[in-house]
Amino acid sequence: MDGGFVMANHGKRSPLARMSPGDGILIYSPTTAFPHGDPLRAVTIVGEVTGDEPVPSEVIAGGFRRAAQLREIEPLPLEKIREHLPVSRLRLGFFELDATDAEAIWTLVPRGH
Repeated sequence: MDGGFVMANHGKRSPLARMSPGDGILIYSPTTAFPHGDPLRAVTIVGEVTGDEPVPSEVIAGGFRRAAQLREIEPLPLEKIREHLPVSRLRLGFFELDATDAEAIWTLVPRGH
């Protein structure tokens, strides 16, 4: 999965506008499939923002997306990163991690495909 787009909070523009090219992305998957997959609770996709600005979504009318370099990873279970992740904020759909916690999680991300 090279290139692509990232969306946040059902296509809302404001979270995507707060991102900058080069920002890291961790995508958490609560289940194996949306909306009714088996429980997974893991980071499954990582990447980096590449687009300069949010652009209109082709999937959600009135929604936005942002260009990103993304790749699937072997699922990184929530249990391994819980101490570095504000678990109560996962339901928000989009939030920034402080630099220390982000770096701690990135060191656990499998390299390569």
